[in-house]
Amino acid sequence: MKIKVTGRRIELSEDIKGRATTEIEKLDRFFDNIISASLVLTQDKHRFDGELTMNVSRSNLVAKASTEDMFATIEEVTDKMASQLKKHKEKIKDRKQKVVSAKKAKVELTTAVDEVEL
Repeated sequence: MKIKVTGRRIELSEDIKGRATTEIEKLDRFFDNIISASLVLTQDKHRFDGELTMNVSRSNLVAKASTEDMFATIEEVTDKMASQLKKHKEKIKDRKQKVVSAKKAKVELTTAVDEVEL
């Protein structure tokens, strides 16, 4: 997974970049097919805004958070992204189950028709 951490109107220290990278890497346990992640941190007077964009298989997920503490913003935005990744994974899982059950139903219908014809 490629991780990019940038700051707008703020100079990010190595400590902040390291903490953000560590938090983003933890998200890998919720979904396997994460291609890239981009975190943009912005400072507006006494407020810090964070926007985390993740490119996952066939989708882009975006989470936004805003607090008065830089580290709290990083924590909040990664928590929001974790819930989005869980939801995305469940959607994919449900779609696969529907396809498998539809194929099973088709096979059962075909065998039932064959038995009736005999």
